[in-house]
Amino acid sequence: MKKLCFFLIIAVACHFTKAQNVGIGLTTPTRAHLHVASPVSDITIAAFGSAGNTGISVDDNNPLIGFNNYKEAGTRKFMGTSLNYASILYFEASTGMLRYNMAGNRGTEGQSLVNYKSFLAIDSNGNMGLGTTTPSEAKLQIHEAAGNTQFIAAAGSNLPGISTFVASTNASLGYNLRYQNGLKFMGNGYGSYWNYAPALGKLYYYYSSTTGTADGVASGVFSLVIDSSGQLGIGTTSPKAPLHVTGNVVLGSTSIIPAVGYKLSVDGKIICEELKVQLSGDWPDYVFENNYNLPSLDLLEKQVMEQKHLPNIPSAADVEAAKGIVVGQMQNKLLEKVEELYRYVFQLNNENKAMKEEIKQLKGNKK
Repeated sequence: MKKLCFFLIIAVACHFTKAQNVGIGLTTPTRAHLHVASPVSDITIAAFGSAGNTGISVDDNNPLIGFNNYKEAGTRKFMGTSLNYASILYFEASTGMLRYNMAGNRGTEGQSLVNYKSFLAIDSNGNMGLGTTTPSEAKLQIHEAAGNTQFIAAAGSNLPGISTFVASTNASLGYNLRYQNGLKFMGNGYGSYWNYAPALGKLYYYYSSTTGTADGVASGVFSLVIDSSGQLGIGTTSPKAPLHVTGNVVLGSTSIIPAVGYKLSVDGKIICEELKVQLSGDWPDYVFENNYNLPSLDLLEKQVMEQKHLPNIPSAADVEAAKGIVVGQMQNKLLEKVEELYRYVFQLNNENKAMKEEIKQLKGNKK
């Protein structure tokens, strides 16, 4: 008797055609070997695990596949009795858009899903959007709120790689650095990132001065900037020339260190069309002042022969100890010696003229 009742129920619920199609919920299953139909507002197919477990559902709303949820009387509800998440994957036939949404709440069996969040969308052109339902700008378009990392490419979790993020309004490209409410290392080692400020038209480069570990807090130290005019600034965020450096510069060698107290150290020769040295001291015009203490030639000869160099001019030992000369100072000192020579020449000329006059007078007296 029980077997007879079972077959009667199957016969009432299902309809068979000559083509061996089975219909559930309709009398003309012509579209498939198993054709299930139900009202638009209800579930079409549901697959549950054992009692209280999650499962999937299918309905003709777009159409749609529900994970751990089903549709009943126009409302989506959770399946399992445990507190779990739920999501849906559905296709909009009118727009050609495939979307994946996550419920904004967790729930248990019979509880309604609310506040859907769209995580992924693929439009009719094959564009994929993560965090956006309108990926019209690129084949892969990723949207994420400022303060989080948008994209990571690495060899694995907690390993160095690259990332893209927007800390506030500036787009950044990180190397072994990511951003999650602050800079963090992706893997062990150093890190750096480029940061572009659209409002200023400047591209900045920052680096971590110390190493770090995966997920460790990192800090960026400013290194250089390129502004909207193409000017490069090293050590300054406001370059005033095509190359603007505020620190020391070394040219011509990979091994020497900058000379102490000098902005430019060159290991090699320098050639230029013109060189101008700006001095901060007095130009030696003071030599021609009446109160200038010009030593006598006798005293000058004695000093030079004893010291083997001109007064106020560094000796060979001094130049060797200082590892060179200061061009501006040396030009100043040499000009001082040249002007002193002119004064000596003037003195000798005056003495020569006086001697000639005296000789002339002596010759006249003899006549």
